[in-house]
Amino acid sequence: MTGKPHSKFCSVFSVFPYLLLCLLFISATAAGDDQRAEDELFAELKADWNTIFPSGNRNAGGAMFFKHILDNYENQDEFMTLNRFYCPVSGSTVDPSSEPEFVFAEDATTGKPVCGSLYRCCWPCSCDIMRLAQIRNITLNFDNRPTNLYAFVIDNPCSKPDFPKEVSREDFCVGKKINQDRVHVIEDQIVIGILHDGFQCTLEQVAWIGLHRVTGGMCAPRNSTPVDRLEGGMGDIFAKLAD
Repeated sequence: MTGKPHSKFCSVFSVFPYLLLCLLFISATAAGDDQRAEDELFAELKADWNTIFPSGNRNAGGAMFFKHILDNYENQDEFMTLNRFYCPVSGSTVDPSSEPEFVFAEDATTGKPVCGSLYRCCWPCSCDIMRLAQIRNITLNFDNRPTNLYAFVIDNPCSKPDFPKEVSREDFCVGKKINQDRVHVIEDQIVIGILHDGFQCTLEQVAWIGLHRVTGGMCAPRNSTPVDRLEGGMGDIFAKLAD
């Protein structure tokens, strides 16, 4: 009587390691497939470089990356993944393995802080985007379904008498108007990238960002420096454009 249940238990227990190995194999295979898909998308984006930047100038080119991805990718997962592969501030590519920075920026409509993840090329870009960009809640359609996202925006720079010479003006402007063939516009503001996993944050979360080694300790002196005296990182070019 007691032998049979025990035998069944041993039989099930002996199968368990094989089930575990199968689950681990399936998980590893799925992760490998995801990584290959990301690598392929990253390669596609780099292959389109001359289409994205026909002038050859990618300085402050996040807006051109965003417009290209918006116009050419209708799948939401691909759209969100591709928007991790460039820096909204500098226009540099960002490696698929890069970790994001937790940042905040002011909502252009409400003035309230919005927190989320920024994929950027170097730490000064985290500082510059918090200082000089704003956030807008935008609605995009994927598979005929509306999706709300948080996007980084900057004001129309085309009336600036000191438009930075390092930036391709024709990519941003037609006269004093924004070149909507090259960048995406909302309420006369230019979208330069996506704030990933964005949410309206509390003052406590903003304070935590201010205590972080990068977004606090390194950004505080940078963001108190006048724009025309900034040094280091590609963000100094972006700052001249967005200020």
